[in-house]
Amino acid sequence: MSPVNLRECMEEMVKYTLESHINGTLEFDLGLSNSFCSDLLKLDPNTTTTESVEGDPPYPLYKHLAAALLESINSKTFCRTQSSLKFIPEGSSLKQEENEWQKLVLEKGSEIVNILKSVVHELHVQEPFFSQLKDGKKTIEGRCAVGDYNRIGSGTLILFNKRVVLEVQDVHRYASFSEMLGAESLAKVLPGVETIEEGVQIYRKFYTEEKEKTNGVLAIHVSKVDVQPYTSLATLISVLSYGGVQGLLGLTHTTGTIPNALSPPR
Repeated sequence: MSPVNLRECMEEMVKYTLESHINGTLEFDLGLSNSFCSDLLKLDPNTTTTESVEGDPPYPLYKHLAAALLESINSKTFCRTQSSLKFIPEGSSLKQEENEWQKLVLEKGSEIVNILKSVVHELHVQEPFFSQLKDGKKTIEGRCAVGDYNRIGSGTLILFNKRVVLEVQDVHRYASFSEMLGAESLAKVLPGVETIEEGVQIYRKFYTEEKEKTNGVLAIHVSKVDVQPYTSLATLISVLSYGGVQGLLGLTHTTGTIPNALSPPR
């Protein structure tokens, strides 16, 4: 059984996708303005005030969006929040648009859920090492050989930071981090670190020397899988665009109460 909490992962992936779009590191263009994405991430709705919507959901909006997306994926339908728009005439353009959104929810939603359910382990990695793993610069993750880490083997899917899925290619066992860094390529284990001594000190922040000697260490060779849940999510959000996102959030435009970034730019 996968250890992944789908709700927590969806929240983190929505946040990560929006943040990556804003800072220009997302490989996919969402087709949304940075201000729109920023307002979805905003913790305090009062930091800007020009335009609003009726029935505001709780802030931050990205959490509300993540919950609505997961509900849509689980129910295999587009779950519009706004009750006043519950009954839409079959022939209307809005209904046709929602039918297209529903097809995409089925396709991309299934991709997201299927890959997350295939995950066997979750790991958290600090920066800059997470970005290096995501970008393929770091291909070996070093860990002390304790607990469930000993169950990691070739073919295992690992979810890093609830965002990126990597597949284990091989696992090598060593007596110490020093031995591991000497045997493996330092550039593949800790990119940017110039000496083995410096690398050992990085691991010492997480593991005592006694724990290292008692258990040994693992060099986990990983590679990025082709279908990433966050790229499927990015495709889904981009096609939903402003109308679909606002529909999931139950936002109906009025004047005077919500950040103008939550309205499509004129």
